[in-house]
Amino acid sequence: MKNLLVGLSLLASAFVSTQAANTGVDVSALTSTSAWSCAKNYGYSHAIIRCYFEAWGGNPGGALDSSCAQNYANAVAGGFNQIDLYMFPCTGRSTCKSPATQVNEMVAHMNKNKMKIGTLWLDVEVDPQSNNWPSASQAQSTLKQFKQAFDATGLKWGVYASQSQWTSITGSKDWVLDSSVPLWYAHYDEALNFNDFSPFGGWTKPTIKQYAGSQSFCSGNWDKNFYG
Repeated sequence: MKNLLVGLSLLASAFVSTQAANTGVDVSALTSTSAWSCAKNYGYSHAIIRCYFEAWGGNPGGALDSSCAQNYANAVAGGFNQIDLYMFPCTGRSTCKSPATQVNEMVAHMNKNKMKIGTLWLDVEVDPQSNNWPSASQAQSTLKQFKQAFDATGLKWGVYASQSQWTSITGSKDWVLDSSVPLWYAHYDEALNFNDFSPFGGWTKPTIKQYAGSQSFCSGNWDKNFYG
């Protein structure tokens, strides 16, 4: 009984800390309304949904995530009203659609489905299977094209990256794409703070921290995020 009480106490403490913090979840797979509702009841208030992926096996590469619109509808029905979208772009291959085409396809899909979105996020990380960032010089050129495409939409956009991935992809921790846009960085330390953050890419202050990945609860698979 003592162990049970200790376990319940720890569970309650975790619940309270999540409720008190400004937290959210992100998903890359179709997630049910009941799962979204459950996550909302656990205190998560922000949602980020994948809406575009690299689809590098296709020609041309880059495709809308077929779950995006339904995931958005399910999140709204589950009680979320602070929702962002992210794209894992097709890069590094001659068969990839242009950055402008990829961004415009996602934005058109968002508008067609009347999604009310806060920020569009560009996911900058390595996929070893597709060799999506083969060289730093090519990566820098491609990222500049994505920046131009996002800027042209007039919508709020930001970058998802970690310091190590940014350094590996661009060739330098200090290479700057656009430090005026928000940064969503990844560091799986389970800490609901930015104390671990070390500047890179010109960013001196982050907006979101992905503090845990691939968490199974509420009949869904989620990454967890902290908002300052």
